[in-house]
Amino acid sequence: MPKLATFVAVRAETVQLLDALVGNMIGTEPTVRIRGPIFEGHTDVLVFLLMSLGLFLLNWGLRLAVVEPMAGFFLGKRSSRAKVQKFAQSSLEMVFYGAFTVFGVLVVPNQEWFWPSKHWWADFTTGKTLFMTDTLKAYYLLYAARYSQGMVSVFIEHKRKDFWEMLVHHFVTVSLIGISYVHGWNRVGAVVMILLDPADVPLHIAKQFKYVGDAHGGKIQKFMQSGADLFFVIFMLLFAVMRLGLYPYVVWSAHVEGREYFSYGFGAWTCIALLYILLLLQIYWFVLIMKVAIKVITSGAAEDVRSDEDDEDSGSTLKKNK
Repeated sequence: MPKLATFVAVRAETVQLLDALVGNMIGTEPTVRIRGPIFEGHTDVLVFLLMSLGLFLLNWGLRLAVVEPMAGFFLGKRSSRAKVQKFAQSSLEMVFYGAFTVFGVLVVPNQEWFWPSKHWWADFTTGKTLFMTDTLKAYYLLYAARYSQGMVSVFIEHKRKDFWEMLVHHFVTVSLIGISYVHGWNRVGAVVMILLDPADVPLHIAKQFKYVGDAHGGKIQKFMQSGADLFFVIFMLLFAVMRLGLYPYVVWSAHVEGREYFSYGFGAWTCIALLYILLLLQIYWFVLIMKVAIKVITSGAAEDVRSDEDDEDSGSTLKKNK
């Protein structure tokens, strides 16, 4: 059995990657280094696991110590414990999606291979696609770690109506990142990442408006409903453009364009299959989104079709005040 890397080595690699990412954000990034994966001692796997643990502790530490008390203040004393927990959950998801959107925008478009899409594949046979800057590697492994902790958190949080779809999404995302990392498909993987995150930011802002409005009623609810409607429209447009407009192009490029440059093996076809599963999930979720939009237009009442299973029982179907 191969000897595992020491904790000191794993911690040092993790710190180096995070330093590069933070330096990129504040403009003090050290000399750009391009390196291949560190398979010796399973170093990169251990870095990923350490990041997963760190994000899990950060998520739940902030939620229990900071965000839930703040949620209780915003929702008022009459709000149930479940409502406070859901508001806190949505708040942290907004923060995580927003943070990774910023990371992606700062890191990925600055890569020399970002566009046109032929550059995602042209260097594959030379092995150059395995190499990444420390900044991109940090973003890549953190992204996988975020969804890894999400697979655990989804069992702890209130069960969603799309619980199984969300679990499949997280599993497929982590698997796609891992396989693409090992097989040199990280370029297309990074592009997928920056396309899938932005839409969820206004979605969770809309949910927060909705929760606050439901908790207070009256004029506050009217104001919060307007905010929820606005951010839901923004969410719907971003979802349509990025997930159903641009993302299918990435899937096409992986399925068709890439084969112009090299022959596909098991790893490549596995990545393509996972990309199609993600696409099917986006289509499924967009159908739910359109149901909400149609219900708002026709009846003036909107139900959050991706919220928790106990919503219907607790009367959380939101009706607009007229």
